[in-house]
Amino acid sequence: MEKKILILHVPVIHRGYLDFFEKSREQFSGIFILSREFLDELSETKPDIASLEESTVKDLLQKMGFNGIAILYRNDMDRVRGKNIVLIQDEISRNLAKKYLPGENIEWQSVFLRWDREKVLAENSPGDIKISREENDLRMIEEARLESRKTGDWWRQIGAVLVKDGEIVFRGFNRDLPSDHTPYQVGEVRDFFRAGERHDLASTIHAEENIIAQAAKKGVSLEGSSLYVTTFPCPVCAKLIACSGIKKLYFAQGGSNFDAKIVLESSGVDIVQVLR
Repeated sequence: MEKKILILHVPVIHRGYLDFFEKSREQFSGIFILSREFLDELSETKPDIASLEESTVKDLLQKMGFNGIAILYRNDMDRVRGKNIVLIQDEISRNLAKKYLPGENIEWQSVFLRWDREKVLAENSPGDIKISREENDLRMIEEARLESRKTGDWWRQIGAVLVKDGEIVFRGFNRDLPSDHTPYQVGEVRDFFRAGERHDLASTIHAEENIIAQAAKKGVSLEGSSLYVTTFPCPVCAKLIACSGIKKLYFAQGGSNFDAKIVLESSGVDIVQVLR
C-alpha cells in the first residue's frame, strides 16, 4: 500500500501530538512541517510568539525516529501535489488545503485531546418544547455536526449552521483564540471551573458567537433566520441569539443553564429539538 505524506504546523507539543505521532509512525513516507511564511497568510490571527520554531519541531521528530522530515516552503508545493496527503484538522491546514491543494487527495486527522463524553456534566432539560423529526431539520443538524468535528477544543465539540431563505449562509464551530492551539501553549482557563460556571472566562469563541460575528463582518442581517446547533446554547450565546434577529433555534442535545431558555422565549425565538 502506498504510504502517505503528512503536512502540518506544530505550534506546541502536547499529549495529543505525541499519541498521534506514535500511532502513525509507519504511515508516512515523508513529513512536511509548514514554514513560518505560511502562517501570516493562512491564519486570521497573528502567529503566537510562543509557537515552536519549525526547526525545533524537525529536530524533535528526528529524535523520535522519524525519517524524511522537511520544512515546506511556498515554492516547494509541487513536492507534495499528486500524493496521498494527511492534514491536521485545524485552521491553518484547512486554509492550506483550500488555497494550495484544491483537488488533491486529502485525509483529515485530529491531534486534539478529547474528554470522555460521560465526564462532561449534563445541563438541565429545556423542558416542554417542540420536537421535529423533519428530514430537512435532520439534514441541517447533521451539517452542524460536521462543523463540530473541525474544532480543536478538548472539552466540547459544538457546530452550528445559519439558514436563511432555505440556504445555509454561515457555518461555525467553537474554537480557541488567537489559535486552535492556545490552551496547549498557555493553559486552559476552563480547568478552574465546573461545566456551566463562568462562561465569560474562556479562550473559546462559541459556534453561535462565531456565526453571528461572521454575519456582522459581512454586513448580513439575521432577521428571520434559523440557527441549527448541535448543543443547546449557553446563557451568553442565548442572549446574542435573542438580540440578533434569529427567529428559530434548532438543537440536537443538551439543556439550558441559568436563564438561556427564558431569554430566548421572551424574545420570541422558537425553540425546537431535532430528534430521529
